[in-house]
Amino acid sequence: MTRIAVILGRGGHTAQTFALVDQLGQQYDYLYLIGILDSLTSKKIKIPGRILPVIPPRLLPQDSRIMSILRTLATLSLSFVYLLIFRPKIIISCGTGLTVPIFYVARIIGIKTVFIESMSRIESLSITGRLLLGKTDLFVVQWPNLAAKIPGTTYGGQLI
Repeated sequence: MTRIAVILGRGGHTAQTFALVDQLGQQYDYLYLIGILDSLTSKKIKIPGRILPVIPPRLLPQDSRIMSILRTLATLSLSFVYLLIFRPKIIISCGTGLTVPIFYVARIIGIKTVFIESMSRIESLSITGRLLLGKTDLFVVQWPNLAAKIPGTTYGGQLI
């Protein structure tokens, strides 16, 4: 069975990701990467899979840059271990900031990545999107005018 890793954040990103997983269905072996302090998201998972906690680069808005850098390094290390052990065929994310270090590691290891920009991004890319543009195997936006405006993106329609 093909293993798909799914990066889950909080709020709208998670709702869109769950809509995508529902569309993909139960024919895959899912691996869910979730922020270590996020206790709610794992309770919303409908299609079972292994849940792996990851340290988010930014835990709190008031975090210092030094702490964010240290957490990012920890996320890179942990992601490297997880991806080598579990070897998903593809990793999918709908925009959470947790995505950036995980996708960078996936690129080094040779795992395919799909980034779906948040539906709320109508005119411009999110910070995560700007950091990942040109560094994914597929970069999908949910608005046709955004795809026309940003080279390297593909219009994929709306998830919700």
